[in-house]
Amino acid sequence: MLRTWTLALALTGLAATSAFAATQAPAPKNAPVNACALLKDDEVSAILGVKVLPGERRDEGNVEPNEYVKVGTYSSTCLWRVASDKTNDPTKPMNGISFAILNAMQWPKGGDDAKKFIQSFHEAAEAGVIDNKPVSLKIGDDAIWWGDGVAVRKGDRSFGISVHLTDGRPKERGMEEELAKKIAPRI
Repeated sequence: MLRTWTLALALTGLAATSAFAATQAPAPKNAPVNACALLKDDEVSAILGVKVLPGERRDEGNVEPNEYVKVGTYSSTCLWRVASDKTNDPTKPMNGISFAILNAMQWPKGGDDAKKFIQSFHEAAEAGVIDNKPVSLKIGDDAIWWGDGVAVRKGDRSFGISVHLTDGRPKERGMEEELAKKIAPRI
């Protein structure tokens, strides 16, 4: 169960935020999913209420089997940093800057991996790994808000969207849900 949660956390981009800043790999031309193409920079700015820098893309395909992800799984991440935020606090995610991060996954066709992605959040809550019990949402085929973002499944694809604002959490959930509603028809 904890391994499933570790995967889910990485997939939503929360674990990827520290690694994202270090490197950005170009995407293959035939990538099955492109997180940065699922939202326009101005859409993110409008929902966050602040100007964001152009989305930064980092993708990873998995051609070698491992304990977390099957062969044929593809992950695409896009990070939008708030343009005016110059905070530098190494104890916080992304050094304390405000951002939105989207991680979109293309799972092998015909399996139930996208369903398992959503289920992993429920398992993590039951195990006490995350503080909040996931709240079901009507987005895509299945969706939840889990406390630090929204996770959505649509067919053999899933995505996680998280917003982190340095000025507080209360409005982040609404922003995450608005962004997820824009992404779902496009994935």
